[in-house]
Amino acid sequence: MGHMRRCLLSILVCVSFAGDPIAASGQSFHKYPATVPDFAQWDRFPAECASYRRGGVTAYAPALADYSVAYDRYDAALQNAVTLYFYPRMKDPAAQLRAEEAEVTNAHRDGHVVGRRSLVLEREGASYEATLVTFEYGGLFAGKQQPLNSQLWVVFLKSGTFKVRSTAPIDEAALSETSVQQLLQCVKWPD
Repeated sequence: MGHMRRCLLSILVCVSFAGDPIAASGQSFHKYPATVPDFAQWDRFPAECASYRRGGVTAYAPALADYSVAYDRYDAALQNAVTLYFYPRMKDPAAQLRAEEAEVTNAHRDGHVVGRRSLVLEREGASYEATLVTFEYGGLFAGKQQPLNSQLWVVFLKSGTFKVRSTAPIDEAALSETSVQQLLQCVKWPD
């Protein structure tokens, strides 16, 4: 009976994760978040664009139903860490936006909202309404403790949520926002 149970379990595991790129790459497929070693979607997320370099890709659920792509820019003009997130949306966008904001303020002891506004992002002839929430807090960034500006961009798409988290030193906030908009023109974010 023990052998039969193990065989059935093996079949179920293979069937459950057959379409999972993490499992297919030999990575630990039952623990998320997990690094995606062979993402290779260079046409959507180039290695370099708008002075940013692509970093790691992380899966938070099987079959890339929830994942993120990191981009960083560390040069003489700007120190900026940006992460692009793609995941399902909640039925109540207002509740989801409140939860997104709370996640940032709860993660940083002195974090507080300093601005909230709507804006329109243009991409390949289409317009997308976005909410931009700006936070300030102190933290270790680019190797030193400093005051930080962090921006949360949320776009509710038909098929899910597109979120951007951008963090930079507080005195680079304006340049950071402009640079993120350039990055969003360089990557292909609407699915």
